[in-house]
Amino acid sequence: MVHPGHTFAKWKNAGSLLWIHGKPGSGKSVLCSTIIEEIMGLRETGLAFMAYFYFNRRNTEKQDNRDLISSLLIQLCEQSEVYSEIVSRLYSTHATGSRQPGNNALLECLKDILSVPGQGPVYIILDGLDESPKGPGTPSPRESVLEFIELLTKLGHSHLHICVSSCMETDIRAVLHPLASQTVYLNEENGQIEDINNYINFFINSDVNTRQWKDDDKEFVIKKVSEEADGMFRWAHCRLDQLRRCLPEGIQQTLGEFPKTMEEGYERILLDIDANKWKCASRLFRCIAVAARPLHVSELAEFLALDFKPNETPTLEAGWRPKDPEYAVLATCSSFIHIVNVNGSLVVQFSHPSMKQFLTSNGLTAQGGLVSRYHFSVEAAHTTVAQGCLAALIHLDEHINRSSIANFPLASYAAQHFPIHASSPNVQSYIGNALKHLFDANKPHFAIWVWIYDVDDTSEQLMTSETPSKPKATPLYYASLLGFRNIVEWLVSRNNSGLNDSVGYYGTPLIAASAKGHCGIASLLIDYSANVNAGGPDGRTALYSAIEVGQQALVQLLLGRYASTNTFFMGQHSPLGQALRKGNLYIVRLLLQHRAHVDHRNSLGETLLHQASDEGYDLESVRLLLAHGANTSYQDNSGRTALDIARDRGREEIVQLLLDHQN
Repeated sequence: MVHPGHTFAKWKNAGSLLWIHGKPGSGKSVLCSTIIEEIMGLRETGLAFMAYFYFNRRNTEKQDNRDLISSLLIQLCEQSEVYSEIVSRLYSTHATGSRQPGNNALLECLKDILSVPGQGPVYIILDGLDESPKGPGTPSPRESVLEFIELLTKLGHSHLHICVSSCMETDIRAVLHPLASQTVYLNEENGQIEDINNYINFFINSDVNTRQWKDDDKEFVIKKVSEEADGMFRWAHCRLDQLRRCLPEGIQQTLGEFPKTMEEGYERILLDIDANKWKCASRLFRCIAVAARPLHVSELAEFLALDFKPNETPTLEAGWRPKDPEYAVLATCSSFIHIVNVNGSLVVQFSHPSMKQFLTSNGLTAQGGLVSRYHFSVEAAHTTVAQGCLAALIHLDEHINRSSIANFPLASYAAQHFPIHASSPNVQSYIGNALKHLFDANKPHFAIWVWIYDVDDTSEQLMTSETPSKPKATPLYYASLLGFRNIVEWLVSRNNSGLNDSVGYYGTPLIAASAKGHCGIASLLIDYSANVNAGGPDGRTALYSAIEVGQQALVQLLLGRYASTNTFFMGQHSPLGQALRKGNLYIVRLLLQHRAHVDHRNSLGETLLHQASDEGYDLESVRLLLAHGANTSYQDNSGRTALDIARDRGREEIVQLLLDHQN
């Protein structure tokens, strides 16, 4: 176990930013877990408050600033009545939860929590910052997180302790290096080297094979592997995994043949895979690399039972299914993967995250020879998984029911996650026929897919009936929702009935496409006479939906096709109000140019000026409202003007603007 040491003690006792960084495999997450365990003891005795967050590039809810702040607020409010009251005020000022708070409101709430006088130390631990993506968006998710960390650090609270772990990437270093008062570079820490030495020593003396060695051989191996590990836990593990199979007389030779880098070690592992298994191993590597979540052993083993043929949809061969999925997967490529128990389920992962980077790097191709055949692009990996998922769904027939579905381990993953893989760039050109097969309403597969997992059902309930039944929404609706342009064009060119039917959660296919930001599909549907102003079940229009996702090009398209700027979601939320909440000034200006109402009131009697004063919108937003004639004298249902609210909230700059423009 890695011990944080003296640096951790200094950070723990004085409010500051601790930055832990190092190469992949150096134990950053292990150290963060140790820190969390240490602080958890203080938290449980009431001596400290703590919140932590793990970034995860596979999980879209573990990547950006909003997810981060929301998680921190939820964790902190559970630890203090005072904190809970502050969060409750945020809830009540947003129409008791019916209105989502903006990012600024969430940040202000957290700042209020951290500013509570006389409170004990607050520890915030953020692990794997490099997992937050650099794009898309301006700012990108990672840029927003870095801005957030910088803001918290510069608050100057002596009771606030922030710990961030990451790889050494240029953009992260540029922000964190000048902010961090304490830094741990794991690849240079004496404690890190000592811990790896202890790990090697323990392994050699406890493994069923190596503990039989002579003491001289043990000491030699411990010394040699420790010297060459260079602070890399994973490197040491790979080497010990090779050595444990050696007889005493082969130890010296194996050590002499050791690769000098982790990459060389990975190459050696790949070359050790049996020649008749490399295609299956490569297929499994692709699946593990891009899986939307860690695959269960039984799910991954299904890919061994698929017959992949050039230019055809794979077929599921029941006779190829392994009797023991765990054994089959490990027998294919055991040194490159490991199986872990997650909440009672066995899932498969790479032995280390750096293995994905190694397999997808161009350097592997440059090596030439047999090892280069294991290289794959992310696009190719998504294609393999998409093909396998569609094969699993198309294999099911009208006789399927809730009992028999258990005989198809990949079906649930395929139904829920195949759209992620199919939507990856260029993948649809390889799976077009399989998609048409799935979206053909005259075949049973479309209904079966929606029955297993309805991507349009926000409750995410699986198989609510004993057998599949006809879905409420059409294939066109689902294709529009998921962004499958070729399928949308194929469906509307065959028969455009249902083009304006309000059949799904969002309503019409056009609203669904707009809600997901699919500009090209929205344009195509309008070309085929989709009603641009149709409302969904809750009155949400395509324009309102496009504003929600911040799709500027789509908003411009809809306005150019005569979308109304004054049709209100749930009768009270205007497109302009949504654009203001999102802080998208470009869209705000577009809507104002198209005569959006600036003084519309919601059920609380609030105008947009009231909401801007309450939320602390960008000053330019307030200026635009005032420039377009917003009335400052209107009162809400409580008799308060926007000026009253701005004063109560301490929005001094907004107060001055309103005073300068009093009606």
